[in-house]
Amino acid sequence: MKEISAAVKSVELINQNVYQITLHTTELSFVAGQYLMIVLPTGEQVPYSIGSAPHELPNVTLYVLVSDSGSLAHKIVEHIKANDEITTKAPAGNCHLQSGILENKPEHILLVAGGTGFAQIKSLFDTLSEQNFDGKVSLYWGVRTAQDVFAQDWFEEAHKYSPFSVDLVVNEPSDNWQGREGWLYEAILADHPDLSQSVAFLCGSVGMVYGTLDKLEEKGLSIERCFSDVFSYAPRPEKPTL
Repeated sequence: MKEISAAVKSVELINQNVYQITLHTTELSFVAGQYLMIVLPTGEQVPYSIGSAPHELPNVTLYVLVSDSGSLAHKIVEHIKANDEITTKAPAGNCHLQSGILENKPEHILLVAGGTGFAQIKSLFDTLSEQNFDGKVSLYWGVRTAQDVFAQDWFEEAHKYSPFSVDLVVNEPSDNWQGREGWLYEAILADHPDLSQSVAFLCGSVGMVYGTLDKLEEKGLSIERCFSDVFSYAPRPEKPTL
């Protein structure tokens, strides 16, 4: 990673607790799926997936979830709000499109996101679309409640104009949500009962990634054909031998 200065273009609250941050930098180059580090004056470095695609440079989009005013994420947002220019380090991450997987012409690419893990998956999706990838691509995004949905405009545009499929799954049902409900893996397996010819990129919490992966492996998805940053910082516990 190298140190990169970025101008702050906008900081916008786009739902109850997610901020969309737009930066501008001519110093950055990255591959879809990678992330950057926001460097605080204290020296703390906090990773965030790049939610925009490389072809959108010099603009860079981040999605930051702020759970409470005492969180590190709140500190990040306040730092960015208070400055016209911030310091980042980038690029980082091995869960990206130059992993060699596209060279093997996969039959089906599965993009799976939980919460703000949507950022990384969106970058992958937009890049595959920009590159006119001619294989099958399926994006599944899971959130806990309908109030947790953000980037609705992007989702509607993807539905209308992308050759790929996009599905939003809300875990907890409510009267104001008419779309798909339940667990993320349930929606994926309802549409794709045989995953033996699929590759997958997964982004979300450790529990979401491994919990979903456990279910998808039962239907033929191979761990060797899966990519996630979680694999690097939270290795999967070994399953007990029966």
